[in-house]
Amino acid sequence: MVTSAYVEEMFSTGHDGANREVFAQFSPEDARLVGIAMRAEKKVVYKITKGAKMHP
Repeated sequence: MVTSAYVEEMFSTGHDGANREVFAQFSPEDARLVGIAMRAEKKVVYKITKGAKMHP
């Protein structure tokens, strides 16, 4: 499984390179985590997220 974290400031950028630059500016203590992405087989992701409330 591949996972990625999203910090709030990434939503003001327009492409992957800029997202990586913004992400690198924060330490784990300072980052405002707003999302997590997962990439795996559908059944694996479903097992992990089953019962989790997703943002509307």
